[in-house]
Amino acid sequence: MKKVLLFLIVAMFLMVPMSFAKTAITEKDMNDVTAQEGVTINFDCFTMGAISVAVSSWGDSDGCSSCGGFGTVGWVGSSLTLSSNFVTLAGNMTIDVGTSGTRTALIIGLPTLNLAGSMSSVVKLSSDMQLTGGNAKILGTSYMSGISVAPSGYLTIFAH
Repeated sequence: MKKVLLFLIVAMFLMVPMSFAKTAITEKDMNDVTAQEGVTINFDCFTMGAISVAVSSWGDSDGCSSCGGFGTVGWVGSSLTLSSNFVTLAGNMTIDVGTSGTRTALIIGLPTLNLAGSMSSVVKLSSDMQLTGGNAKILGTSYMSGISVAPSGYLTIFAH
């Protein structure tokens, strides 16, 4: 009985490797296999939203004493508002590593950056840098539209 049991156990171990099916891989099957590495970050439908700058001003701390009575501090500046679709990113950003000749580099494929839309700026004169003083006066409003810039390409980082 012990010999029969031992024979069955040995037979089971010998049959296990033969039970796995093996088939040949065709050329087409090999063509469908890729071993690409890297990272893709998709920016489709990415919009920065409305951008505004409350105050940007430039001033002179001693005024202009030789200008007929304008001898105290003065500031000129503006507030800036960009439309909600002014900055958008679209497409994929890819991050990968490659070698060309003897140089290995990190290559970042940039998404499409669009600067389009409109911007307006209120230009003011004031005696304070925040352009909010009682004597703040609006010189006018600057408006731009139809701006269109669409850079794209690759950023390559390598050691030297």
